[in-house]
Amino acid sequence: MSLGVRAMEANYAGLQTTGHNIANAGVEGYSRQRVVLATAQGQFTGAGFFGKGSDVETITRDYSAFLTKEAVVTRSQAAFDSARHEQLDRIQDIFQGGEEGLGHATGQLINSMVDVASRPQDISARQVVLANADDLANRFQAASQLIDDAQESVNQSLTNSVTQINSLTGKIAEVNTRIAATRGSEHAPNDLLDQRDQLINELAGYLQLTTVTDSSDGTTSVFVAGGQRLVLGSQQVKLKLGSDPYDSSRSAILVEETNGSHPLETDTLGTGSVSGLMRFQDDDLVKARSLIGQMVLAVGSAFNQQQAQGLDMTGSTGASLFSFGAPTVLPADTNTSVSNVSLSIDDPTLVKASEYELFFDAGAWQLRERPDGAAQPLTGAPVDGLNIDLGAPPPATNNRFLLQPLARVAAGFQRDIFDPRGIAAANATSENGNALAMVALRDAPLVQRMQDSATGAVSGGSTLTDAWANAMADIGVRVQGARTASEMSATVADAAKAAVASNSGVNLDEEAAQLMQYQQGYQAAAKVLQVAQSIFSTLLQVAGA
Repeated sequence: MSLGVRAMEANYAGLQTTGHNIANAGVEGYSRQRVVLATAQGQFTGAGFFGKGSDVETITRDYSAFLTKEAVVTRSQAAFDSARHEQLDRIQDIFQGGEEGLGHATGQLINSMVDVASRPQDISARQVVLANADDLANRFQAASQLIDDAQESVNQSLTNSVTQINSLTGKIAEVNTRIAATRGSEHAPNDLLDQRDQLINELAGYLQLTTVTDSSDGTTSVFVAGGQRLVLGSQQVKLKLGSDPYDSSRSAILVEETNGSHPLETDTLGTGSVSGLMRFQDDDLVKARSLIGQMVLAVGSAFNQQQAQGLDMTGSTGASLFSFGAPTVLPADTNTSVSNVSLSIDDPTLVKASEYELFFDAGAWQLRERPDGAAQPLTGAPVDGLNIDLGAPPPATNNRFLLQPLARVAAGFQRDIFDPRGIAAANATSENGNALAMVALRDAPLVQRMQDSATGAVSGGSTLTDAWANAMADIGVRVQGARTASEMSATVADAAKAAVASNSGVNLDEEAAQLMQYQQGYQAAAKVLQVAQSIFSTLLQVAGA
């Protein structure tokens, strides 16, 4: 009779486990479970050992640590590439060619000066110049606004990401607590382990992770790639979104500790969508904004300088055709003293599409081009076409400033001449001499010329047309590279996910076969028990007789 009971228990456990598998077949992260049976120790008799059936040892899950880790790693990389590509796609249209492009508007302005040079007294020709100047300014302002909108999109995405990260790490810590509570048992809490693995996998979509499992209590601690802890056993460390130490319009990731918050450096994030967003913000978006500003500075400065060399229809020296935003200096929020650092343009043709970090260390000012330029001591001479006024008094050590020569240039770009007679087409020798000089700006090297630091000689540079083509190529290469990386990493991540599913997922056909097997086994065991009961009843009847 005990043999039949054991057989029924074994097959019932199989039925229960199979039913559990079927019920969870569509649950993300669920691992197929199996019953582990062991033959019970036989009973010795004079005729030898008689079997006593089987015992249910435990329930295991089909789990591969290697495949699970690969899925986590590849998901982080795919999320990084996807997030960066998605954001780059937003700004690609700013750097387009054709009639809607900024390069076309620049060309139209110069082309309209050809008509003024041909008919310097024609007010309508001059009016076309002003209309084209207005169109150019409006297009660059719109481009600047689109870049600002892209920054807002990044900020919102990071806000949502941090909220999700904190939710996931809180759940992981909670599951760790529940797992630790089961350690008195010799059996693994399979469903809890699956739940934790799935939470970690979801978290990997935001951050690159390192995990360490404590064999004593079964809890898993989770760290960001750079080592910052997020979950330590049953304790959660929360993140929050803050502002960049220089530029409050940009986001920074902060870690909330008991003694206050501190920044989570971008280069410690590794992969994941948060890292992709930060990479876009700190690199791609800065470059896009600077390239737009560089074009505005080149066009606006060239026309303003040429205007100043000519005479308008009233015989007065030409006024500036354009105005644009000034360079900005942003002190770090960690500075401990006030310094009157200022920045101005010395030579617009030498200005790079870059930002700079200025800092005071060991009693001297140092300057480095972001993101990874080498620090150079300041000598007081202009740097890359920029005048840096360090002001007074001397700052405290480690005071830092972000120099943005071009960040707000396009936002303030506008036409300043409203009377067509104000166009300085004439010069001292002819009524169209200066207009011809403005037309010649088309072929002048106005963008990012190079200066020899030893001799001061200036050479090279790009025309406005070439500079815009280079800007489109720069952003285009970034977009294409991000698209290719996103497609490749998504393919790898899908393959890793499929490998986990193949190893751990529930196959309903297989479960149906198992269900029939256990059903038949259960019925057979019940028959054994029925026969045993019948024999036992017969023996009782005989004994009673």
